[in-house]
Amino acid sequence: MSNRVVVTGIGVLTPIGNNLAEFSEGLRAGRDGIAPVTHFDASKHRCQSAGQLKNIDFSAHFSPEELPYLSRGTRMIRVAAAQGLAASGLDLAAEDRSRVGVVLGTNLGGMPAAKEGYAALHHPYRRGRAGPKEPWRALVLDSFISAMSDQVASQYGLAGLSLVMSTACSAGLHALGVAMDAIRSGQAEVMLAGGVDPLSEMPQAGFGVLRSLASDKLRPFSKDRDGTLLGESASLWVLESEAHATRRGARILAELAGYGGSTDAYHMTRPDETGRGPARAMQAALDSAGMKPEQIGYIKAHGTGTPANDVIETRAIKHVFGERTQVPVSSIKAMVGHSLGSSGATEAAAAVVALNEGFLPPTLHLDTPDPECDLDYVPHRSRPAKLEAVLANAFGFGGNNAAMVFRRWEG
Repeated sequence: MSNRVVVTGIGVLTPIGNNLAEFSEGLRAGRDGIAPVTHFDASKHRCQSAGQLKNIDFSAHFSPEELPYLSRGTRMIRVAAAQGLAASGLDLAAEDRSRVGVVLGTNLGGMPAAKEGYAALHHPYRRGRAGPKEPWRALVLDSFISAMSDQVASQYGLAGLSLVMSTACSAGLHALGVAMDAIRSGQAEVMLAGGVDPLSEMPQAGFGVLRSLASDKLRPFSKDRDGTLLGESASLWVLESEAHATRRGARILAELAGYGGSTDAYHMTRPDETGRGPARAMQAALDSAGMKPEQIGYIKAHGTGTPANDVIETRAIKHVFGERTQVPVSSIKAMVGHSLGSSGATEAAAAVVALNEGFLPPTLHLDTPDPECDLDYVPHRSRPAKLEAVLANAFGFGGNNAAMVFRRWEG
């Protein structure tokens, strides 16, 4: 019996598009979604720019009674979930929902809302007064990162596996991989998987203290790069067994063919300079897919724009694909920013878009070639390409590495 896993729907919210079609258009156009921060007062921070969602009105998606009780993260992932399910055509009412689960990746979940929520609850009680219980009490409960998957599961009555992955910036891609494994093992027939992280003052301050943020623009793989820029995104994928998708006549976007993970076991923030950890994840993904490096037509890089990471990712790619590899590589972070735990899944959607729509997303602001980053990074503009298989990378603090192979669906 086939244990192939296929993608039948993707919902996304990003700084360059609030659904998959808009996201694809933004990628093809090479749209820069970085702008001055408006979510909070960024004037006191080292960096005042980030990738924020634009033109999104959550009041159009939730009732006035419900909206105040939902953190920004919950709002984002529930909108993405509605998109992904609508795109898949899946009728959950006709499903055995004990065989449908959800796995999400996040670093922050609803935590940004908790700061104000705890203050509203805590200070009155310290003074012997009863503070306002609603909506702050609900927002405090929504701040747990586990609430992200719970919100989706309860919204749709999903009684299968429900998990949240929190492996720093690889969390979203790990979530897709765990969901794939649940289907391959027979534990589930359908999984909703993806990631969400809202823009927040907390990581803006933290990455600033670490001196990891760019002085002006995010320049992946460029010699003059000096840091990353944060962003926010949500993505929700509908994954199914091949048999289940075929039985209901679903439109299949791609096969999720292979997944691999590794850990550098080296340092809490600094990656191993050899690149062997990310290389192990990429090789494991290829092995899982039963594919060779030469079958990959494009690599969606992690590409943070930090001085160390881009060199190390280049080395890792060469470990697997060879020193003289010609495979195109690009980073979309200069367009959308780095959305932390959500980035792996959201950016993997760019790999599926490339696979289906026949173009390579560009790496913006790559103006000054770095001799240590000497691959084909698709600078400035998107490029037509016919692809049969693509690889997506996501690497995080603590040396948490994930890689995934997507294959064109031919039936």
